[in-house]
Amino acid sequence: SRALQWSISPRVAQPLVTHAGTMAQQIEGSAAKPSLFSRVGTPIANFARSNLRPGAGLYSLGFGVAAGVAISGLVYVGRTFQVMLFDHEYYKLQSRKRYYEKQLIFTREQEETQSAHYLASMAAEYDPAATRMPFKPLDAKYRF
Repeated sequence: SRALQWSISPRVAQPLVTHAGTMAQQIEGSAAKPSLFSRVGTPIANFARSNLRPGAGLYSLGFGVAAGVAISGLVYVGRTFQVMLFDHEYYKLQSRKRYYEKQLIFTREQEETQSAHYLASMAAEYDPAATRMPFKPLDAKYRF
């Protein structure tokens, strides 16, 4: 059942030999191979179809993940509003920092006063004659 046909081409007329059965298969599409995407995607789609129904383990895990993401998003939004509207801890900390700085300045002033009193008491007890060698004159660097 070979059919002899001539191709109508502007350049050369050549005979085309085709099988009648092959032509029918090509028209119906049964001879075409499935694509790689179709061959790989079909088992994945079947797996997903069977496991993504209520009651299946994969469905439960996905539902749990989605619920966890939603709840943590709500917690994040709630904490943001709490900090924006009701957080007075910042004012307390700033007040404590100011008090600490005042206390630090007062302490430094006290230390300066104490060191000045100590130097004054040391100067009052200073005896330049005690720094000279016996029977020698006092060196000029030991005088006030």
